[in-house]
Amino acid sequence: MPIEKEEVSFTYDLDELLDDVPIEDREDAAYDAGNVALDAVKSYMAKQSSPVKGEGKFQALSKDYKKIKQKIAGNKKANLKLFGDLDESMEVEANDNSFTISIREDNVEKAYNHNTKKTKENPLPKRQFLPNDAKNETFKRDVISKIKKEIKKYKKTKTLPDSAIAPSVEIGVPLETIFKQVKANKRELELAKNIFKVTIKDIL
Repeated sequence: MPIEKEEVSFTYDLDELLDDVPIEDREDAAYDAGNVALDAVKSYMAKQSSPVKGEGKFQALSKDYKKIKQKIAGNKKANLKLFGDLDESMEVEANDNSFTISIREDNVEKAYNHNTKKTKENPLPKRQFLPNDAKNETFKRDVISKIKKEIKKYKKTKTLPDSAIAPSVEIGVPLETIFKQVKANKRELELAKNIFKVTIKDIL
């Protein structure tokens, strides 16, 4: 969903990332990936920076607001955490092809104001912590990397069937001859003198 006054959320479509994940595990994989993304969002907020691609450091607090925040929160950081209710109101939902990070209703207005530009109706400077679906925005590369890494844990390793494994075949060529052709050193040539057969299996 786009970032709106009535609802603030972001849905990340996982698409091909789930191709190698068993169908029965896809929703769990998406949910875990969503929580990894949410942790990254909170980490960026703590560093007073945006996790959204193209966005940078948060604008510093005004002098007057710094005094207020110092009294309430014990710091002057622009980390969107005055009472701690905003980051605690972020929730993750998932299905078998995406995850969504959303803000609970009691903090939607505050989240909307932080994620959009300052206007007459919105007194807060823009400090965007969620991408906007309507503008095709996404997370920064390191957040996406964490999402992919989490999903990879659910992927099953593809193994070749026995019929696809080549049988051992003897090659009646002295190993010394082969080593000479690949310009082996003297010690390797000495070791090869008494070996007359090598198999494809040995090489692989």
